[in-house]
Amino acid sequence: MAYQPTFGNTTIPNELILKAWAKSTWDFGKKESYFNKFMGNSHENIIQIQEDLSRGKGTSIEVSLLMPLNGAGVIEDKKLEDNEEKMNYRSCTVYLSRVRNAVRLAGKFEEQKTQEKMRSDMRKVLSAWLARYFDLSIFAVLTGTNPPFYATGVDLPYTIEPPTADRILYAGSATSESGITVADVFDTTLIGKARRMAQEDELTAVKPIRINGRDTYVMVIDPYQARDLRRDPKWLEAQEHANIRGETNPIFSGAMGIYEGVVIHECLRVPRTQTGSGSATVGHALFLGAQACILAEGTSPTWTEDTFDYGNQFGVSIDRMFGLKKSQFKYDNTNLTDFGVINVLTSSADD
Repeated sequence: MAYQPTFGNTTIPNELILKAWAKSTWDFGKKESYFNKFMGNSHENIIQIQEDLSRGKGTSIEVSLLMPLNGAGVIEDKKLEDNEEKMNYRSCTVYLSRVRNAVRLAGKFEEQKTQEKMRSDMRKVLSAWLARYFDLSIFAVLTGTNPPFYATGVDLPYTIEPPTADRILYAGSATSESGITVADVFDTTLIGKARRMAQEDELTAVKPIRINGRDTYVMVIDPYQARDLRRDPKWLEAQEHANIRGETNPIFSGAMGIYEGVVIHECLRVPRTQTGSGSATVGHALFLGAQACILAEGTSPTWTEDTFDYGNQFGVSIDRMFGLKKSQFKYDNTNLTDFGVINVLTSSADD
């Protein structure tokens, strides 16, 4: 039977429109996130995106780590058979949760008061909310501090765990967060110490990112730590000879500079807490390597439109299942160690 054409105006099915809005809102939120430059699907990225759960059922995913071999092997004609070294794996579990947010217009009369495209603005504000939510959540997971919105009583879709003891570096002579004074400022000495701490043990070393054949780390500091760093003569001298303008890797985008192979970034969303000596403000800087954090994405985001009050009010919501987890492994099968991050705690005094 011959195909019979259908005549009329072509329209896009509503379900496709809603899917497009959901995807664009989610993608724009990630794009505008400060951490976007550090995200990717590879184990070489600081924030590794796992998409396995987006293609099927499940609420958790295992991220594995193959431990290096550390045996002596055999020499000369000594028997190798039955003396093979066992491969050891460690794992880190990331659990999915569900996050939703929505906005609703007051009513048709309120819409009449302005020429602004209020419904289109809904997507903008939800995208901006997602970007901020991502940033604050990743900082919370990596630093072990509660995000600003925690005080509202909203449940968190991830677990806040303190840094492991072997991955904390305190400024000055401080040996604890409560011992940090206003004099314990951020400087180049701490950058060098953090790098050496990261490489202290070959088996548990923070894995660097390879860029053009070079081992590179990233450090994110708050604006007050950045102020103190700029006062360090060694930093100023190093920047006179450093040239990162020609670098094309996103890791260098917007960076303050580089010191001893560590790219320094300044971000106002780095947590600052009144937890130092005499309630001194403490800045929670992050020294980051590969796979510091895992972002597991579940099923596709959902954009839902609804009306209320007999169609007078219009609202939209964004809905997504995802999980965030700081990479941690039990190298010795007993104690957890943060895999890709060192917390550097210093004074972060106001001007």
